[in-house]
Amino acid sequence: MYLATIFKVCKMLYQLFWFLATCCTFVVNTLWLCCNFASVGIPWLMLLLFLVCIGSKFVKLNSPADDVVLSMLSKSEKGKEASEALYWPVVHRGGAFDAPENSLAAINQCLAQRCQKILLDLSITSDGKAIILHKSTLEKANVTEPIHKLPFSFFESFNITEHHPLGQLFQKEKVLTFERLLKLLESSEVTVLLRASQTNSALLEIVRETATKCPIFTKRIIFCCASPTAIYQLRQQCPDLVCGLWMEKSCFTILPRYLNTSTILLSIVGAIYRNIIAPVIGVSLVFIHKDEFNAQISTLWKNVGVRPIVYTINSPNEKRYFQQVTKTLYLTDSLRSEPQLIFKSKRK
Repeated sequence: MYLATIFKVCKMLYQLFWFLATCCTFVVNTLWLCCNFASVGIPWLMLLLFLVCIGSKFVKLNSPADDVVLSMLSKSEKGKEASEALYWPVVHRGGAFDAPENSLAAINQCLAQRCQKILLDLSITSDGKAIILHKSTLEKANVTEPIHKLPFSFFESFNITEHHPLGQLFQKEKVLTFERLLKLLESSEVTVLLRASQTNSALLEIVRETATKCPIFTKRIIFCCASPTAIYQLRQQCPDLVCGLWMEKSCFTILPRYLNTSTILLSIVGAIYRNIIAPVIGVSLVFIHKDEFNAQISTLWKNVGVRPIVYTINSPNEKRYFQQVTKTLYLTDSLRSEPQLIFKSKRK
């Protein structure tokens, strides 16, 4: 009885030993195989990157002159030095916390506070009409259809202020059209950063045609989107167009979710964007989420001639940090939390 039990225990230990030995052998063989692939693949990968860098020189688009970009970012700040104005806010959708987003009322409110760098959303309807609107405005009105599937006739009767938390403080207003925005730019000094959340061929054609025919477009508008291909296509035909690249938070969405936590992979993707993609398409600005931003990232982008803009900054202390410490432009939803309105400035 006892001998049988001892025999079974010894047999189980023997099987466990060989199982662990097999697992160790498998791990060693896997590592050996990876090392072999790395020794063979890394030189070819380096050669490929070298060829890509050489090839990019032949398709590279020259970015607009830095003086042009500086004038668009700083000329409109009245009562302030140009260098100081470079670190003042870009108002997201005209100040979505202070007024109905992307509305004429929001734009006028920004102008009244002498903050004239405004980011607005550009969309297109199903019948090819360009409008200034973001899908979040429709979501507040319980409209689930995307903008590009709705006709322009739907927006002619849509009240943009009705579903905003502060809507009762503003008069009824229709959706702002792209044509009306261009007329507004003719009579004001505002600089509009126009962000296209969707870059289909119809929208790009409208932007291209307007940029080539309307001189005010390249002087007062900075086109922004998340698609390097769309920016490259536009700047091929409109070299004077100032563009900004919108970097999505955290994942550089081209990577699978399970790879997003890899710092090495994110660093590699960031280096490709900075050293290959950005110089090739000739962008002048890059939008970076605040969780992905630090002083080193800022320096790396500035070294390739691209100015970073951090989004979205609404805390007064955060704003003071970006204004006074990192000296970086930032995107904000509200002008009410600006440090100069809350904290007394120190005079020398």
